[in-house]
Amino acid sequence: MPAKVVGEDKVKKSPSYVKPWLGLKYLFKKPVTIKIPYEKIEPAPKYRGFHTLDWKKCVGCNFCGQICPARAIEMTWIEIDGKMEKRPHPKIDYGRCTFCQFCVDVCPTGALGFIESYILTTTGEEEELVLYDWVPIHPDKFKEIQEEFKDWRYPVEKIDVNEETGEVTYYLRNGEIFKFKIVGYGIRPPKPQTQPKKEEKKSE
Repeated sequence: MPAKVVGEDKVKKSPSYVKPWLGLKYLFKKPVTIKIPYEKIEPAPKYRGFHTLDWKKCVGCNFCGQICPARAIEMTWIEIDGKMEKRPHPKIDYGRCTFCQFCVDVCPTGALGFIESYILTTTGEEEELVLYDWVPIHPDKFKEIQEEFKDWRYPVEKIDVNEETGEVTYYLRNGEIFKFKIVGYGIRPPKPQTQPKKEEKKSE
């Protein structure tokens, strides 16, 4: 038989003068949360934090993008110093990532990895949201920054993106600058950009 739903008007509610005061006991207990980024806790060994990527090992197979349950990975074609990479690399959106690390487990070459750093905070400004969408840096560089600061924070302080040219600039926390250019997305290489033909001058 289908269950019957009883209306609120028929539910007997017994007033309590004690329950509202029970919350006072928590005034004398230490908070469970921490004040990020001003406080920190040591993560467990091999904690599933931010991603790292060895660009030379990455073959652009997109296994990581296919297995990602949150659809947080987008294969990205990158150009460095005027030369395009032979394979696309994963760009990870931390607004969607659940840190399950399935992408790391399925990577056939071990190019995609993770590190224990886990703190990523911003002031809430619109231009800072680009920090949540990045192409991971090399694990050695990430470890170097992590060992220098020992505060388990994101390795990039600021990301500048030129929407017209696709140029991206990472400002790392140790003062280094890393530049590259995004030329397309997807598995297939982007089509070369052709310059528009100049209109022939009409003879008067």
